[in-house]
Amino acid sequence: MKKPLFPRRPDEPTPGGLFIAQMLWLLAGVLFLGFGGFLAYEHVQDSALDFGAIALMIFFAVAGLACCVLGYRLFTGDRAARAQLSWLGLITALPLLLRFGRYSLLAAIIMFSVALMWMPASNRYFKIVDPKPAKRRR
Repeated sequence: MKKPLFPRRPDEPTPGGLFIAQMLWLLAGVLFLGFGGFLAYEHVQDSALDFGAIALMIFFAVAGLACCVLGYRLFTGDRAARAQLSWLGLITALPLLLRFGRYSLLAAIIMFSVALMWMPASNRYFKIVDPKPAKRRR
């Protein structure tokens, strides 16, 4: 069965921790895009655009768009979005958090969101809303 382009939100009530995680993922996407835009503005003013700055701007733009799209899919109750956001969060947040730079607040938001998505109430919610398909026997 084909999924619609804009699926509806499930009728099952969302646990509070998962709802906070959904909102934090959307906030993280906006922050990624904002940090990328600010970095572009900062380097255009200095007129010194090097490869590292361009790579970081592209990274922030892709991570921001991915957070927004997957955050919306998480909002609609997609179990696969939770796994993808977990990997995205670990891959993007750990390097940002270990450097303790200006992006450590964003990394802390992402790590907190990952933890909230895997709470027991969230696990029960996904078992009801989007259960795993039954394994086929050979």
